Amino acid sequence: MSTGNGTRREGWVADATRAALHHGASATMRELAALAWPIAAGMLGDTLLGLVDTKLVGGLGRDALGGVGVATTLMFLNYSLIFGVMRAVKVRTAFAMGEKRPEDGVRYATTGAVLGASVGIVVWILGRDVTGLLTLLRLDAPLIPRARDFFAAVTYGAPAVGALLALVNHRQARGDVQTPMAVGLGGNVLNAFLAYGLIYGRWGLPRLGVAGSGYATAATQWVELGVMIVLLARSARGKSTLSYRQAARELIGIGVPGGLQMAGELLAFNTFTAILGSIGAAQMAAHQIALVTIRTSFLPGIAVGEASCILVGRALGQRCLSEADRANRAAITLAVGFMASCGVVFALFGGAIARAFTRDTEVASIARNLLLVAALFQVLDAFNVVLRGSLRGAADVRVPAFLGIAIVWTCVPTAAFFLGKLAGWGAIGGWCGFVGETILATILFGRRWSHGSWRASYAEHRAESVPLGAPASA
Repeated sequence: MSTGNGTRREGWVADATRAALHHGASATMRELAALAWPIAAGMLGDTLLGLVDTKLVGGLGRDALGGVGVATTLMFLNYSLIFGVMRAVKVRTAFAMGEKRPEDGVRYATTGAVLGASVGIVVWILGRDVTGLLTLLRLDAPLIPRARDFFAAVTYGAPAVGALLALVNHRQARGDVQTPMAVGLGGNVLNAFLAYGLIYGRWGLPRLGVAGSGYATAATQWVELGVMIVLLARSARGKSTLSYRQAARELIGIGVPGGLQMAGELLAFNTFTAILGSIGAAQMAAHQIALVTIRTSFLPGIAVGEASCILVGRALGQRCLSEADRANRAAITLAVGFMASCGVVFALFGGAIARAFTRDTEVASIARNLLLVAALFQVLDAFNVVLRGSLRGAADVRVPAFLGIAIVWTCVPTAAFFLGKLAGWGAIGGWCGFVGETILATILFGRRWSHGSWRASYAEHRAESVPLGAPASA
């Protein structure tokens, strides 16, 4: 009789444990989704800002449009290091929130803002006249003055971008993702108004052409920064004991590898694009169509990875490795579900999507085939972007940065050159590199998450107050 009761009790305990785990997983999934969708909306707002500028500048002619396109590429290459470093604010703040140290999160935000603005000032100085660089790149002569003027104007906002990214990452790490989204979308409206007025001389504003678009973007970025500074000042509570020097060291320790990884990968992608551009106009046009299309899948996937970064950092701040693993699993489930669904759409309706962009049958056919390739790597890419975010949340950045740069350069420009150009496969050959990249990244980053040295580092710091991934002398 007692054996039967004991068996029933064990069954009840097992059922209760499974129920608790299911409830915990469901709660994590809900929190993850609540964090991810506003981040995705904010990214979409950034994309729309560029699209609006492109549309407005398009009225000035193809030279203006081409010049702004080149200058925008250079701008993002310059900003990539800032983007990577400012992500460290998110990691450190999430960890501090897990340890119930919100005042240290504010210290990371203010320190990051100073660092970001400092790098932005350097970008502004370098951007006063890039004619020499544009000539070195062998840009068509009519495009050079347009690209130069736009770059000189838009980089007036570079210091604001650096500081703004720090405050946005801090806000997101605190769990307030709606405010940065609202500020960004409001900035889109302001930018559209200013850009139209300054490009074409409307509403009493001067007619500045392509430079007007750059000044509008820069002014919008300074306004957004002002709003975020006011919000930070209102939410700051308590006094941090963390020194600015230590905060800077911790941010640089995480941020610089991430920034170099982003710059290295962006440079590889630009090289890939240049190789495709030398193959033929139809191949390049199809690539652009497919690339714009898959952003609808990729940007939300990145947003889920950013949400995973926040939850992993917070969990490790609470010294709860199992919760970090749960956040990673939930993020992979959410990203795979969404991106796999997008892959099905690309596979089934790729032809219709391509024809919506162009009436050129050759371009549409190539784009359809590219979307079939994209459908193949959607699930792998979901693993890739989430694992990157989770590892960043665990402050494991140096080895993943090296792996990321090595993988992308091994697969992407190489495939474009050997398969796309030499073998004559065109854009399809180049996109095979994306498949190889996602396969390698998923395998190596997955192993890094499961067996990486960051887990041993976590075990060493469990009983200490030193943040995970902090410098040894901390």
